[in-house]
Amino acid sequence: MAVTSQVSRRRFLRQAPTAGAFWGGAAALGQESTEATPEVTGTIRIGALNVGAYSHLAAKWGALINARPDTGEIPYTGMRITHCWDIDPDRARSFANGYGCTAVPEFDGMLGKVDAVISGGYYNHSHNHLLHEPYLEAGLPNLVNRPFANSVGKARRLIELAQRHKASLLVPSALGHNDVVSQARQFVESSHVVGYHAAVGAEDYPTHGIHGLYMVCRAVADAGNPIQSVAFRARHWHAAPSLLTYEHHDKQGRPFYGTLHSGGFGIGALHIHTEKENHGRDFTLTTGTGDPYDKTEFWAPAIWAFERMIRTGNMPQTYDQILRKNQAFMAGWRSVLVEDGRPVRLEDVPADWNAPVELPNMPGDPTFALFRKRFG
Repeated sequence: MAVTSQVSRRRFLRQAPTAGAFWGGAAALGQESTEATPEVTGTIRIGALNVGAYSHLAAKWGALINARPDTGEIPYTGMRITHCWDIDPDRARSFANGYGCTAVPEFDGMLGKVDAVISGGYYNHSHNHLLHEPYLEAGLPNLVNRPFANSVGKARRLIELAQRHKASLLVPSALGHNDVVSQARQFVESSHVVGYHAAVGAEDYPTHGIHGLYMVCRAVADAGNPIQSVAFRARHWHAAPSLLTYEHHDKQGRPFYGTLHSGGFGIGALHIHTEKENHGRDFTLTTGTGDPYDKTEFWAPAIWAFERMIRTGNMPQTYDQILRKNQAFMAGWRSVLVEDGRPVRLEDVPADWNAPVELPNMPGDPTFALFRKRFG
């Protein structure tokens, strides 16, 4: 059943306390979201989707947002998770008990009760276009954790919903929102890049290899060098090592190439070559050492980017950049699964072609089966 038939948007807009204050985002694909938005003050109420299996909300973000002073923790944001939902009701109740929020029985049950929505899981990404639809239609800011969607068509549907209803959208990775990648991007913006090689620690393409893609997009592609094609060579997409090759075009339309090595390479790194620095410059990520840097250097920046987006209405990436990031993700899938590692242009990935969701290296996990049973 279509989600839109389950939700009365008119009812929500009557009930929502601050929905109008959060209308942000670009008016059209490819434009920066810089339209004026009323300042949002006070604590932002967050609805948490997909809090159980393979979820950043359970692993890191929940503790950063809903810190408990009685245990010596301090809050790291001006947000608070007030409601949550998971495809497994027991997991939702467990999360709610741990973080002091309310579990709701239906995924759209947070409408009218929250100011923004964070989706933290992995196994839900084939159904995100359904789960986020009511919240995007309500104009709320949405954070959709990687991998976002397992087809270009589903990704386009999410983005078009956000555009139509002026909902700001963040599709982040811890490897994309941090100081090191910001430094790399500034270097790229002021240089003529001739190539790069990158590395990322990974166990499979869709859960951790994609971190490398998101890092490359933020540092290189979004700085005026869009990805044109992707080649993905690996013995198994669900086991390192693997090698992805990205073809970029610079602002003058000239091609250059970068490689992403996935395996036991630590957190992540970029080595960028330019015309002036032929030997390149290194940018290496760390998770931070000791309190509070073990939280603030690597895990907190994506959450801070979301809060900033909520309060200002300005998106760190345009809708077009988010779409191309998904197209690059899907082009990698197409290369390794269909084209035997040959380059695949982003525009050549069929919109209705779905990438796999279940993980061979995590056999028996029931989460995706629950989504398939519920939504088809």
